[in-house]
Amino acid sequence: MKQKIRLRHRLEYGAFRTVQFLIASVPIRWSGYFLAGLLRVVFRICWPLRRETVSRIREVFGETTSIEECRKIARTSVWNMLMNFIEMFHASKMDIDYLKAHVEGLEQAEKTLRHLINKYGGVVIALPHMGNWDLAAITCSNCNFPLMALARAQNNPLFEAWMQRNRLNVQTVDRRHASSFVRIAHHLKSGGVFAILPDVRHNKPAVSTTVFGKPNVQLGKGLSKFPRMANVPILPLTMERKDASHHAVHLYEPLFADLEADAAEDAVRLTQKVWDLFEAQIRKTPEQWFWHNRRWLLTPLYTKSR
Repeated sequence: MKQKIRLRHRLEYGAFRTVQFLIASVPIRWSGYFLAGLLRVVFRICWPLRRETVSRIREVFGETTSIEECRKIARTSVWNMLMNFIEMFHASKMDIDYLKAHVEGLEQAEKTLRHLINKYGGVVIALPHMGNWDLAAITCSNCNFPLMALARAQNNPLFEAWMQRNRLNVQTVDRRHASSFVRIAHHLKSGGVFAILPDVRHNKPAVSTTVFGKPNVQLGKGLSKFPRMANVPILPLTMERKDASHHAVHLYEPLFADLEADAAEDAVRLTQKVWDLFEAQIRKTPEQWFWHNRRWLLTPLYTKSR
């Protein structure tokens, strides 16, 4: 059923497009400098969940990491996430030449992905919320890889229409619909790419994984289920932001479902292998990861994220 457009929707959308126009008219690097300076003040004074985020970082790295170091990691993590939004407003200008000049390792990533698609028919890309993870979609569009991802519809229908126009040829499916898994499997079997960000905790039992040394953290089933359904590999990768507009992509060896093994046991094996790759990179460059996610990984099962 088509949602009715209300005055509130129009006002929200008008404000959004005004901000978008202003941001897109400023070079990315200038926005980065301004944002970094602003956050040095705002984050220290009134940033929501600052204390909780610092606590999360210390929970992972221990008390040998000073409070000031934790605050710097948390502040840089916020800056990185906000820069992702700013870059999305410039996405229409990011053609393949721009990407090759600004993303280190892009050509090798394109070559690897194309090889896997040609050999196996499709690929599941697994990446965490590190660096500019949205560059995966922008790159796939520019390299003509048919990409699909999970996404919930926006509450504001004008926002949803804008998202559909600016997703750069990314097909999206709503995880709440029962047919989603079937659509994704069919897409993969047809030579498509499916991107998933599995570094988010589930509130209900899913795949039991050891995360930051803590057992029984529940990560999603999709990471292992889709490759098994379509018999395609998982290509883990991480993104790293070098500065406001330059990035690097880090590829890892493809992983494959063991179709002869028990599905539940194999899900644990695959999910743990992928997470271990992510965790190693998070520990190496903690400021690149989004520590502010409300669905904090180490929150005990069946409790609210906060």
